[in-house]
Amino acid sequence: MEQDKIQQIKKLYARIVGIRDGLPNRSFRWIIAEDFNRTLKSLASLLEENLDYYEIPESAEFKEPGGSLCNYDIGISKIYQIIRCLEMGYGLGDRIVEVGSLVNAIQDQELKDRCLDLLSAVANFDRVINQATLILEDRIRKKSEIPERLEGVKLINKVLNQDFNKTILKISDDSDEQRGFCDVCRGIMSTFRNPTHHYITDKFTREDALKFCGFIDIILSILEKAQKIR
Repeated sequence: MEQDKIQQIKKLYARIVGIRDGLPNRSFRWIIAEDFNRTLKSLASLLEENLDYYEIPESAEFKEPGGSLCNYDIGISKIYQIIRCLEMGYGLGDRIVEVGSLVNAIQDQELKDRCLDLLSAVANFDRVINQATLILEDRIRKKSEIPERLEGVKLINKVLNQDFNKTILKISDDSDEQRGFCDVCRGIMSTFRNPTHHYITDKFTREDALKFCGFIDIILSILEKAQKIR
């Protein structure tokens, strides 16, 4: 599914959840039901599915002196049904809305392009870790312009060294910062890159994967400013 379409679906899901969360525990104004039905039609168009079953029917409307209201039981039932449908059928959930907004904070476009679909999945988030570390490796390789096809810790040891006389890339004039960055990258390769490249694991949650992407985004931004000195 196209990225733009996925984002639009997430936004509509978030809107429906917002409608649900904003309802009083009693009959509500009919204009809210109409808003829900319009949102549902937009969702149906994006999903290319018939979602008429989930619409709040006109029979749920009743008149009061203050205006038209919607029967609470009927309205909330339809709203919950479509929310569950989206959660079970498309892997959406309350937390995915938060994920969507946090993903937008990631600056590196390649990281977003390669990991966004995986972050929207329902499981197997080790794939996100795998892709993020691949991007980091590739960026270090390109930045340093080394001819060897080194990977993981061997790549870090070749390119990033705390000794300014040995390193290819210099992150900072401060030796402690240089050493710290080298150690961080070496740790990423040992702790995250190697396990997800050689084994399948289900220990990572969506939130773990998102936090990791945010961390890698910071590392990539620092790397972007690095100097090639050898």
